Amino acid sequence: VFGLCENYERFLGPDSPDSDISFMNYYDEYEISDDTREILLKALYYCQKTGGKYDITLTPAIQQWDFESKTLPDFNELNRVLYRVGYNRIEIDGNNVNLHDTDVDLNSIVSGYVTDKIVSYLKKNDAQNGVVNFGSNVKAFGKAYKLEIKKPFSDEIMLTAKIKDKALSTCSIDAKYFKKDGKLYHHILDSETGMPIENELSKVIVFGESAAECDVLSTVCMILGEYEGKKLIKETDGYEAVFVLRNDDISVSDGLEHKKGKIIFK
Repeated sequence: VFGLCENYERFLGPDSPDSDISFMNYYDEYEISDDTREILLKALYYCQKTGGKYDITLTPAIQQWDFESKTLPDFNELNRVLYRVGYNRIEIDGNNVNLHDTDVDLNSIVSGYVTDKIVSYLKKNDAQNGVVNFGSNVKAFGKAYKLEIKKPFSDEIMLTAKIKDKALSTCSIDAKYFKKDGKLYHHILDSETGMPIENELSKVIVFGESAAECDVLSTVCMILGEYEGKKLIKETDGYEAVFVLRNDDISVSDGLEHKKGKIIFK
């Protein structure tokens, strides 16, 4: 399992110089692996479905932000690079990809994809039950697994849930953020402005069979907001979501109930 993780990190990791994603961004035209193609097509499906509100070509804008040093970007430069953002630039012919002078960021799906692959490997090697936990992506099989979900910007447990033969993915504005002059800046960016999205949500948790699908759906729902996010979840068979508002209120999709801090599947 650890060997598989190292292998996936090499050819899918965003910081790996030898990864498919790094080569694709560097060369613009590149022949990608079947795994990368599968991830790319899934992400592009949601780019199209949201009309570009979720856009994997936001990399030029993302690169202007440094959440570790907690400094604001040069806003003139940020605006200048936005012309390169646009998923419609990407051209795919079989495994050949032409990015047409943009760069892709697949962080919103890669971790979930690897989670699915690890669980599949374990099952093929006769594991009867277990859990794979990559932090924001979790998948349990064979037996029920209890999860504790923290309140945003806190170590306090606000929700618990049990999953069995299901995955869970979390997208939260407190994963990467800083405050400047009393204003919060987080890592989930608006594809039109390159600035952090501003809506009523602080966290989204998505449940379903595929960890990759949960991974990308949690990010997409965070970007869309509660109302549009719930509509998307309703249209996506087999997936449910919890929406945590910035005032810490909890809202759930139709297939879930929220009772006294517990998330229950109907």
